[in-house]
Amino acid sequence: MSASLACWNCGAPNPPSARFCSTCGKPQGQACPECGAPVAEDARFCGSCGIRLRREPPARGEAPVLTAETRKVVTVLFADLVGSTSLTESLDPEEAREVVGKFYTVVQGVVEGWYEGTVANYMGDAVLAVFGLPTAHEDDPERAVRAGLAIQQAMPVLNTHLAASHGVQLATRVGINTGEVVAESGSTFQRDFLVSDAVTTAARLQQTVTPGTVVVGERTYRLTKETIEYRDLPPLPVKGKDTPLRVWAAVAALPERAEIRRITAPLVGRHGELGILRSLYQRSRDDARVHLVTITGEPGVGKSRLLREFLAEIRDGEPRPLVLRGRSAAFGGQIGYHALLDILRFQAGLMDTDPPEVVRAKIASWLNEILPGRADLLEGLLLTFGGETGGDPELNRRRLFEAWQGLITGLAAQRPLVLALEDVHWADDAVLDLVTVLTEHGAGIPLFIVCLARPELMDRRPVWGGGRRNATTIDLAPLSAHEAEQLVAALARQGLSADAVRTIARRAEGNALFVEELVRMMMEGGAPGAEIPETVQAVLTARIDRLPPVERRALQAAAVVGRTFWPSAVSVISGLTADQVTAAIDTLVARDLVVARPISSIAAEHEYAFRHILTRDVAYTLLPRAQRQRAHAETARWMGSRLGARLEEVVEILAEHLRVAGDERAAEYLHRAGQKARRQYANADAVRLFTQALEAAAPGAPALLAAIYRDRGDVYQLTGEYAPALADFESGLRAARDAGNRALVAVLQNKIGMIYHRQTELDEAERRFREAAEVARAAGARLALGQTLIDLANVAWDRGRMSPDHPALVEGLQLLREAGDPAALARGLNLLCMAYVGAGLGNEAIAAATEGLTSARAAGDKSRQATSLSYLCVIHGFRGHYRTALPHGFEALRLAEEIGDRRRAAYTHFFIGRIQAAFGQWAEAVQNLEAARVGIHGLARIQYPWLYYFSGLAHDQIGDIAQAKAMWRSAAGVESHSPAWRQISLVAAADLARAEGDHRGLARALDELVGLPGGVFIPSDAEAVLTAGEAFLDTGRFDDFHRYVEARRPGLLRFASAPALASLAIVDARLAARGKEEDVSALLDQALTWSRQSEDVVREWRALELRSEVLGRPEDRTALRAFIERMAHTLPETRRVQFLASPRAAKAYS
Repeated sequence: MSASLACWNCGAPNPPSARFCSTCGKPQGQACPECGAPVAEDARFCGSCGIRLRREPPARGEAPVLTAETRKVVTVLFADLVGSTSLTESLDPEEAREVVGKFYTVVQGVVEGWYEGTVANYMGDAVLAVFGLPTAHEDDPERAVRAGLAIQQAMPVLNTHLAASHGVQLATRVGINTGEVVAESGSTFQRDFLVSDAVTTAARLQQTVTPGTVVVGERTYRLTKETIEYRDLPPLPVKGKDTPLRVWAAVAALPERAEIRRITAPLVGRHGELGILRSLYQRSRDDARVHLVTITGEPGVGKSRLLREFLAEIRDGEPRPLVLRGRSAAFGGQIGYHALLDILRFQAGLMDTDPPEVVRAKIASWLNEILPGRADLLEGLLLTFGGETGGDPELNRRRLFEAWQGLITGLAAQRPLVLALEDVHWADDAVLDLVTVLTEHGAGIPLFIVCLARPELMDRRPVWGGGRRNATTIDLAPLSAHEAEQLVAALARQGLSADAVRTIARRAEGNALFVEELVRMMMEGGAPGAEIPETVQAVLTARIDRLPPVERRALQAAAVVGRTFWPSAVSVISGLTADQVTAAIDTLVARDLVVARPISSIAAEHEYAFRHILTRDVAYTLLPRAQRQRAHAETARWMGSRLGARLEEVVEILAEHLRVAGDERAAEYLHRAGQKARRQYANADAVRLFTQALEAAAPGAPALLAAIYRDRGDVYQLTGEYAPALADFESGLRAARDAGNRALVAVLQNKIGMIYHRQTELDEAERRFREAAEVARAAGARLALGQTLIDLANVAWDRGRMSPDHPALVEGLQLLREAGDPAALARGLNLLCMAYVGAGLGNEAIAAATEGLTSARAAGDKSRQATSLSYLCVIHGFRGHYRTALPHGFEALRLAEEIGDRRRAAYTHFFIGRIQAAFGQWAEAVQNLEAARVGIHGLARIQYPWLYYFSGLAHDQIGDIAQAKAMWRSAAGVESHSPAWRQISLVAAADLARAEGDHRGLARALDELVGLPGGVFIPSDAEAVLTAGEAFLDTGRFDDFHRYVEARRPGLLRFASAPALASLAIVDARLAARGKEEDVSALLDQALTWSRQSEDVVREWRALELRSEVLGRPEDRTALRAFIERMAHTLPETRRVQFLASPRAAKAYS
């Protein structure tokens, strides 16, 4: 019995005589599944492409990871004869076969001979062709449509022959559609390709149109509308489609290729190269010499854009140059000299429909006009068109060269000539030879030749330019990150956010075409990082398809590993040997698709990376999904075996491999990856990873689910997204109860309470905290209990009932210290510092905040660091240490913005703005207070009275009275749980009433103010005493003045902040104004001393005003005016004018 042979696709054993695999149905013949080359039965490797051939049955459970199948976007052409039934009835079967065969020959000649597509199948009277398999081109949709038009144009000639030979004529309809297919990457197409939706849709499209029509689907139209002229057709109902399809009829190919686009952005990042071109051209022009410049670069890097800028710059120079432009085509079969044909068509005004005699006449006329006396060049130039010339091919080639040399040198002798040839990498050898001859033998003429080419040109002509002194190569590198952002912004024309601009620039990685297409997709409603634009995908797919099979498979295996990859991983996934992988990667490096990393993160392994992330993405999409899943599983196993204890370094990569592989461990590793992202404050990544972990987690793992919900909720809470945070904590709480984890139940109940606390729902928050504390005590969860007690103390603080010796605060801090969790302790100390400052114990408050900052830094907790720094800012600010306070605030703001903590950032903007308003940085104060007002919305309602009050104060100081009143009105309308916070709302109401002359409103505010207790929060008293005290005096309510001020004086004296002492001195001076003048002067001198000690301009201004008003001395008026002028100079022009025109400032000059 003969040995069995393993199927090349699935590895199943089959008898040697089998034509198809009994397991997967793939044909078994002796052909390489990758490149289609014939191979011997016992061959282990393909002799053509080097791919390993599986000849032994796989071990149990083993299956090849990557096979010859590929997933691609292709364009399908379906050409169907009309009325073939009547044709076969009227003709003998042999004649019918011959007639249809001639139709097949025409279609095959156009598809394969002219446009490099592939005829996949002949089906009775129809032909199915595909563009993009086995090799993709970046313009496959355009090739398909041009082929369809060419088939219809060829039908009249075919019908003339058929009418003469068989007495029949044919008509055909062509349907073209673009879509994804899965097929063999080798040279033979299998039946699985034929059942693709792209194929059936193409067939159905053509069934509905009139004979002679080329009809295309929406995706084909979208990709070719810049190069093909279309007319609209009515939407087409198609069987199996929910809605009618949008379709178009192709009319004709447009004369301008797709790469020639209208430029809507300025030239970016190429001014150095433009300067080189300019300098070389000037030398060629002025010294009458030939110079060849070759501009090379990857597709889309900006070669054509640079050329267009250069040509636009020199077009109007003196002497005015003649520019001849030609472009080599990527298709056209045996049609040579395409770039030269381009020149003739444009210069002589030729049309594709011109018959030969008209072509001759037009070229003769043009030649006589531009080069009189050189009619001898005509016959040689006409050879450019090919056709039935007869004679010796070598002689004809020589005559053509002589004609073009004579034409170009003759034109250059008259005036400077620029010969611009684009896509020279596609040029036939004859055009390349002509450029070489012109460069080497042209002399004494100002001929400047510019060739644009991809790096592939150097594969064909390694010595292009020959190291000659009159040849220069400019290699265009990708744009820098900054230049790419400039280009994105210019193309988008302010239509994108700064984040979107950065995302697109980062994703395009300096490729100008990729930038343009990503911007186009984004402006049409797409997401900047969501998918690859079809145009970009086509360019990169074509480049990947041009790779030899071994290199292509290695590249796709590397794409599975990630942007960074290692050879042994590629070998495991691809099935290639280590030597094959090494050689393949060397080739990929040489082709500039991947780069070698100087240092590898894995011992004894070289490390490589894709040069461009989009190359990796496209290579990955070419793999069928089933292969991707197996490949990711293999990659995960490889990583586990190589990294061991170091897996945490790349846990997010391993998690992604496990997720795509469908591995049951995916949820655990995705959770760990999310926790890593959360520790790094990569909040969007953390949410994405936690969400993927939840999707991958099994329902029977409630403990894991609870932990994931907890962690995702924490991220939402940090970023101020309270609704999803609350939903996650509630879901986590249910899962924790299902798991029977009481400690986790306490933690999640506490987190739910925190959300209610953030939203100022204090009753519900307190209920949740008490439930959490009860569960934590019962479970012996001391850390959770300590955190919950701190939160209960926080509720008491918000109600104005918390002092440094509050029982919950004292016990909570003790538990946190015992637990040894520095981040949790930092949070408790932050609350302690505010308790101290509320009690007027400034030094103790600063000590507690400093200890909190030390603990937060020890924990590496940036959120707690930002909180501690912001509290140091506000405490120093309350005490009048403004120069010390502001650096703390700026550092806190930097950290909060870095980690995405919107609530803390808003708080810190407020703290900074409040200090700047007192410190005399009024313009900056307004900006920071406005940022706080916008940022804090919905995140911390409890702070609204303070924020709106100080915003009003800042606007009042700069003379924006209308905005000041609006802010005070908002502050006055906020209900507060704490008497201290209510006091600020009432002070705002009093300021508003005084500004509007509302005596009743002022009386209502003062009535409530006098009944509020003092000493609840000393900084609140320090802010309120000046406005409230003066209002009581202005209304003659002297008894209420004494009751209100004296209730607060002990705490203010204990706090001993310079601004508070200045406020007391001012209101005392106002009261003393009823008595001795020397008492007033002494008190105001004290107020000025305290104000200037802290550099508090609010109190300084008021003290100067009172000296001028009460004492009335010339020196007092001078001092007040000097102050006004000093403050005016700190403001920008518009604010300065507003300030000086305000009633308060103007009063100093009355």
